[in-house]
Amino acid sequence: MKILLSILVLFAASVAVAQETPAADAGLKVEKGVAATAVENREPVGESAEFEATVGTVYCWTKISAQSVPATIKHVWYLGDKQVFEKALDIKFPSTRTWSSKSVKSGSWRGDVTDDAGTVLSSVSFAVK
Repeated sequence: MKILLSILVLFAASVAVAQETPAADAGLKVEKGVAATAVENREPVGESAEFEATVGTVYCWTKISAQSVPATIKHVWYLGDKQVFEKALDIKFPSTRTWSSKSVKSGSWRGDVTDDAGTVLSSVSFAVK
């Protein structure tokens, strides 16, 4: 009886660990990440590392592959070293193009692509003049 109970406890613990780490097992890989002025037909338009202040909005566009779906990534936006926005994005297909956008003002910007655990998978840096 003790052996059966021990086996059940170990099984329950292994299931709990498996459920807590799905993002690590998703095999997420950023194939391309850019900053752009628009997205048309799921593709970035106006890719650049520098934008005029009159741009108004910048898009952080990501092409990502996942070995296991569904999964979730986040776009975390920074102005200088200060986090100013975070957007969770669902990955429903093994190869996905996804994006978020942000109204921007002058300064040095960065968009980090992270997994659910906060591990940075890729970064896109750009300036608004």
